[in-house]
Amino acid sequence: MYLSDYHFHTRCSSDSPATLTQQAKAAMAADVRELCVTDHWNLLDQQGNHLPTVYDWGPSLDQWRKLRNRWPGKLELRLGVEVGNGVLDPAAVDASLTIPELDFVIGSLHSQSAAAGGRGIFTVAKECRRKEDGAAIIEDYMNMLEELVYTDGYDVLGHMIYPLRYIPAEYELDLHPWWDRLAEVFRVVISRGKGIELNTTAGATVEQWRDVLALYRDLGGEVLTLGSDAHRPEHMAAAFPQAVELIQALGFRWLCVYRQRTPLFSKLDS
Repeated sequence: MYLSDYHFHTRCSSDSPATLTQQAKAAMAADVRELCVTDHWNLLDQQGNHLPTVYDWGPSLDQWRKLRNRWPGKLELRLGVEVGNGVLDPAAVDASLTIPELDFVIGSLHSQSAAAGGRGIFTVAKECRRKEDGAAIIEDYMNMLEELVYTDGYDVLGHMIYPLRYIPAEYELDLHPWWDRLAEVFRVVISRGKGIELNTTAGATVEQWRDVLALYRDLGGEVLTLGSDAHRPEHMAAAFPQAVELIQALGFRWLCVYRQRTPLFSKLDS
């Protein structure tokens, strides 16, 4: 099987200490054949402060160019980016995504909406003291997701269960109360030729994806990438065997890789 990890980070992301060489070697040890480096470009920080709306490609391009041909026949290395909260300035995001080397863009929502204060979902979720607080975070998240799907600054939607990572588990929240809205988000994604990812969160969240992926597949979704969201080498391709087993059981036939923001379909049974 041609395994690919299309969501991981290096020290070009502020929250990762890993070099691209370390991540690549870890990928090869896990039988991953293709990597797309997707370092963070967030438009808001955890406190809700605005960050630059022009992305500095220099560090990412430099490390990728040095290594892209280092392991011929063993590892294909592609360049991507994870854009956080691109709904704040879609035109500015699009302007930074024009470099010819770019293969892939993840569109993620790491922060609350500007109307809700713009603070990081990680930070706000950890402060939840009531189930209603968690539900309000998801409501705000869904509002932003409904905007994001109509922008051009993504190829797949990143970690769509993101708030559930951090909202206290004892509240037993999931996305089912927003199911009709999520289905409409998926219809837009599918109609625009875009996709979603199964993000294993370093191996912690595979089973949480089951119902979300089943809904996407039932609506005709086929564009699907697989990502570990590894910030350290030990998490590269984490829980990929379980993830592949899940998506095959749900009827997916392909995993996607990208060339110049166009999906290529790789058979799961090949």
